Amino acid sequence: MDSIASLRQEIDQVHKELHALLLRRRELTVAVWKIKQEQGRPFFSPEREEQIIQNFVNMEPHQPRDPQFDELLKGVMNSILREYEKYLKSQF
Repeated sequence: MDSIASLRQEIDQVHKELHALLLRRRELTVAVWKIKQEQGRPFFSPEREEQIIQNFVNMEPHQPRDPQFDELLKGVMNSILREYEKYLKSQF
């Protein structure tokens, strides 16, 4: 049986991994943003955003569906997209 302390250590490790992944996502998003600026394209693409959210929610097709968790995942990804958009607009 796992202890609370060992589970919390695993959670802390997940947080480190999430942080590294979000930094990597920022690098990629900045690269896309720069190309869009050069091409005169808008940053926001509703179709792409919807695709990102749906792909994120449906990433593991073999898991049983949990509508409440799906809504949580949508909220997380929507928040990430909004915050990256605000970040990029403030930087460029």
